Amino acid sequence: MATEKANTRPPGVAGMFYPSGRDEVNSLLDRLLGEEEPDIDKNPVPGAVLGGIVPHAGIEYCGRQAVHFFEAARSNLFIAETVVIVHPNHYGLGPPISVDDHHSWKVSNGTAETDLELAGEMKLPFSQAAQRREHSAEVIVPYIKHFFPEETRIVCLNMLDQVHDAAVEAAGRIHTAVRKTGRRILLVASSDFSHFVSRTEARDKDDILLKAILDKDSRGVYEKAVDHDLSVCGCGPIMALMEYSEIVEPDYRIRVLSRGDSGSAGNSTDVVSYVSALFYI
Repeated sequence: MATEKANTRPPGVAGMFYPSGRDEVNSLLDRLLGEEEPDIDKNPVPGAVLGGIVPHAGIEYCGRQAVHFFEAARSNLFIAETVVIVHPNHYGLGPPISVDDHHSWKVSNGTAETDLELAGEMKLPFSQAAQRREHSAEVIVPYIKHFFPEETRIVCLNMLDQVHDAAVEAAGRIHTAVRKTGRRILLVASSDFSHFVSRTEARDKDDILLKAILDKDSRGVYEKAVDHDLSVCGCGPIMALMEYSEIVEPDYRIRVLSRGDSGSAGNSTDVVSYVSALFYI
């Protein structure tokens, strides 16, 4: 029992990024889903859902965008065995790219088991240190516990290095691991978009990045972010999702589901912007 407890990652940002009580976080997600329900795109995809872009700010701020993705995936009857969360590293801890090897992650509304076999087949360094203060994977887990079956597992891939080559490597390793294990996965690119700018500036800057994404130009995502000084925090995960989708099916498609910003829940002068998008075949 002591060993099992030691191998469970405790919640690090419960009570800050999402409520600390099970009923409270589930009620919040139900409320946001109810508010957004009329605008959620539930049109079926022709093939299968591959993954998508999901914001990782406090659920009260970005949940209106995030629920679009999870409900769209769920409405397509897409039941993933494992959700692979590719996410940025905000604190500089751990290797350039790593996977987490906690046996499970605890959040307010449940515990998600880690798919250690899939994680191991990625042949990347294991690092629990990289997750010590990191919120960008943890904030995704309450959605997984709320929208998907109890047995859905997770793998958290942490990208401190977010250059294009690192994203290509991450995508290739994920694909190789999926092929070896036969897993049915959902790949979530955890990212917020523009940070602490006006709503108008956020929209304009996000448009620049979204054009490269919709053009399926993963290298262009990195170049636009650098050239235009974009403050999107998850370029690496977004490019990894694009590169993975390209490997699976070069003719993959993208559907932007929802755009918004933190101003909907507070100060609308300096906002952080959020985008959710569905990648599918």
